Amino acid sequence: MDKKNSLILLVALMAIIGLAISGCKKEEGSLKFNHQLHVVDNEMECSDCHAAGKDGKMENPDMDKCSECHEIDMEHPSEDCLQCHSLKSSLNDYAVEEAVPEKPKGYSDLIFTHEAHEGIAECSDCHKGIDKQESLQDIEWPDMFTCKKCHNGDDAPIDCEVCHTKVRKEIAPPSHHGDWAEHHGFESRFDKSCQFCHEEKDFCQDCHQTKKPRDHIFNWKTTQHGQDATHDRRLCAVCHPASYCSDCHRSQKPVSHARADWMAYTRENGHAEAAHHNFRSCNVCHTRSDCDKCHQNVILRHK
Repeated sequence: MDKKNSLILLVALMAIIGLAISGCKKEEGSLKFNHQLHVVDNEMECSDCHAAGKDGKMENPDMDKCSECHEIDMEHPSEDCLQCHSLKSSLNDYAVEEAVPEKPKGYSDLIFTHEAHEGIAECSDCHKGIDKQESLQDIEWPDMFTCKKCHNGDDAPIDCEVCHTKVRKEIAPPSHHGDWAEHHGFESRFDKSCQFCHEEKDFCQDCHQTKKPRDHIFNWKTTQHGQDATHDRRLCAVCHPASYCSDCHRSQKPVSHARADWMAYTRENGHAEAAHHNFRSCNVCHTRSDCDKCHQNVILRHK
């Protein structure tokens, strides 16, 4: 095969690979819009494209607004339209649907107008990093943590009815079903919104100091607590201070220390294996000098 044919084959192969890679990219909505290009590179203001509507909500720009900067020939669509419209939109007569990600369920009863916040907050105060986003699909809607930076009871009201039509502090959310008390621990590890209603600093401690968690069964102390504490000590710290472990283990050895081979002079002994996997647990009672006292004079034997 001569060099010319080899080059053609190489170009074709690269084109196929490029198409395959592009097909794996995240599916765009109806529009392609780069905030970085407009806001940062061209130093445009949000108000150049967005204006508050009659209901106080911020409106997205239409084709007339875009045509103030872009030459648009709506009568004769061409490949130039694909600079802003996705292929999906072009196949649907350039209709614009699902331009941005769907808002979270928490927005369903939200009372909010941009007009009420005009002059109080900048766009970037609520829409963090939107000026650097290169795709509409990367937009993240403000959450309660963002709102509470101002709605803290001092700078702005904190009452639920100010912003929500249904959410109330005295009404349990739908997630708090009949057996919620049995499962709330797992949920609370991943969802930090509990604090919006349960603001008391000691809310968890007040309950768990008098009522043990479900996994603290009769053999919890001898079989499982050490392993679970190793995985996530923060959960233990909800009720137990750091001294709780050391105060107990100073007078009572862990169950693992009763193994026949715990202090054997072989590399496969119990304490060496345990220290290798999690030396931090050893530090609850032992310091590094405890190891040195033996290992300065002990040579471990291989089996």
